[in-house]
Amino acid sequence: MYSFDVNRRSRKDRRRTQILIIAVFLLTVLLIGVTYTLLKSRNFEDTTRDVLVSRAISEAGDAQATVYRLTQSSGTSSAALLASVRQHIYCLQCLNTLAGNIYGAETIVVNPDLLSACMTTLDQATVRMQAGNVLTEQFTILRDQINDIAASFNLN
Repeated sequence: MYSFDVNRRSRKDRRRTQILIIAVFLLTVLLIGVTYTLLKSRNFEDTTRDVLVSRAISEAGDAQATVYRLTQSSGTSSAALLASVRQHIYCLQCLNTLAGNIYGAETIVVNPDLLSACMTTLDQATVRMQAGNVLTEQFTILRDQINDIAASFNLN
């Protein structure tokens, strides 16, 4: 009759089962690793966004405090205070650029129109200061613009 090895088929089945178990195990480990990486990445993005917004709030508050000192100061410290306000506004512009580079061009931290209006007012105030003119109007406009920037964070 026929000679047929009964154990041969069961050995093949066991071998396939072992390979499938190893493959499922490796895929499970890979899935866990990818999930962990994605969760960690998302946490990093949230942290980065929070840090950018916190820094912008801090800079807006510092600019607001400086511009209030500017409106109450004598003329001797006006140039230094104007330079300090300019630094805070420039920092806010840099934070906008950084946020755009990280999250995409449409992402902003502070409205760029408000920032450019502040820079224009600062430029006008600097020119008027160098000419020896009165700056009360520019300081009031600048204070109102910076208050608008600070108020934009209170809406979030």
